[in-house]
Formats: sequence, structure tokens, C-alpha cells
Amino acid sequence: MNELFILGELMNSPMHGYLLHQILNAILGPTRKISWGVLYPLIHSMVADGLIEQVPDEEAAGVKQGRGKKKKMYQISEEGRLRFFRLMEEPIPYSPEYELHFYVKLKNFELIPRELQYLILHQYKDYLRYEIRHEEERIAAASQDDRIPAGEQKYILIFFRHRLEKLRFDEQWVLRLIHDHRIHGESVERG
Repeated sequence: MNELFILGELMNSPMHGYLLHQILNAILGPTRKISWGVLYPLIHSMVADGLIEQVPDEEAAGVKQGRGKKKKMYQISEEGRLRFFRLMEEPIPYSPEYELHFYVKLKNFELIPRELQYLILHQYKDYLRYEIRHEEERIAAASQDDRIPAGEQKYILIFFRHRLEKLRFDEQWVLRLIHDHRIHGESVERG
């Protein structure tokens, strides 16, 4: 997911590693952050693999950062563009990171064909339905499990039902996006 994020950000214009770090952490949210110790080795690996390349920063030529180092600017290579499109086409594995990975794909919709947008939306719908079935099964099992103390069971069911409501809300949201995508014949709006 982090590789797809970096490639997607660089599809439009070159960026500094510092800006990539800021944008990625804004996407991850307040409780999850990517450290420099994770980001820079990934960037260096992507440079070594020929997916991105370091380029001179024309604007900051001669200007130094706080620690006396010039900022490093990165741009996507042709191989990186091909990798970006392959990653956008690959289905997302079902995992706790699925929703965030989907969001990274969604934010890059302007860069991919309409048919692929449609496929990604349907894959997200299928993922949500998988999660919904799981929550329904957990509710049924917890409701009938007399080994769980009644007080605990009450709050377990409150939590499971709340999660189910959120999943159903998300399912309705993606179904509206799919409908709008089909009816309007244009890229999905981000609002």
C-alpha cells in the first residue's frame, strides 16, 4: 500500500520525501503514522528497483534544510508508471488494512480508466459484504452462547451490532458510488 501511495503521488509531479511523509501521515490519521525509518528505506528500495528516481530540486538549488542537507526530490520513472497501473489492477487482499488500501486506490481514480474504477468499487462492495456476513454470524453465535455471562454478552452484542451498522452504511455509500458511476458515465465524484 505504501508503494502504491508513493507512486500515485508522483504520477502528477515530483516531490520531496518530506512532503510524501506529510501527505501519507495525513492519510493514515492521528493514531497511525509512518516513521522515517520505514519511509526512507522504502524510497531507497524503489530508487534501486528503478520505480522512482532522484532529480535535482530546481527551486531549492543552493538552499539548505535545517540540518544542512539539500532536500531530495523524487519523480516516477516509466517502470514506476507501469508498476502503479499493475498495483491499481491487483485485488486488495482481505486484511485489517483493506479500507486504507482502498482509499489509496480511490484517491488515484482520476489516473485510471473508468472500467478499472468500476472494478475497484465492486471489489470494495464485495469486501464489505464479506465483513457483513462475518458480523451477522458473530451476532448469531454470541446471542446463543450461554457460556458468556449475560452482562458481558449484552455489551458484546452492542459492539457487534454497531460494527454491523457501520459496515452496512459503508455498503450503501459504495453502492451509491457504483450507481452514480454507471448512470453518469463519468469518473466517480469525491464528495
